[in-house]
Amino acid sequence: MRAVLREPLVRIRCFSPEDASRCRSILAAAGLAPEDSLQWLLVRDQSPDEVNEILVSGGALGRTAAREHLGKLIGYLIDRQGDLSGRGPNLAQLVRRALADTGLAARYAPRPEAELVASARALHEELVDTAGGFVSWERYAGAFLAPLG
Repeated sequence: MRAVLREPLVRIRCFSPEDASRCRSILAAAGLAPEDSLQWLLVRDQSPDEVNEILVSGGALGRTAAREHLGKLIGYLIDRQGDLSGRGPNLAQLVRRALADTGLAARYAPRPEAELVASARALHEELVDTAGGFVSWERYAGAFLAPLG
């Protein structure tokens, strides 16, 4: 059984008022208490992966910001076919955007660029070896994020 990393808040992007209502209902039925926050729905003290799975299994279109950004990173790695020489600044920017969008910039910072490149290379290899296996939030956080404070 894998460890589950709970975050103080999990942001969910909804694409319409109808989907926001659907997301709220799905989350409430799962025992979570969604909150409105500007353009997001929030749930507190949960795993971004578990919240996302609840939304998917309930038929919502909304997804957690953490899963969206993890997907962007995977797309970036696949597009570059593992050629990450000189891409440290790009990787750092992807991670900074993810932290800003997830609301976790006060909790984490990007790892140093050399570590980001090494982690990205290892993740790309794993994706190729597993034909695109699942990458958990825990894996992403451990490889790309440095806890603050």
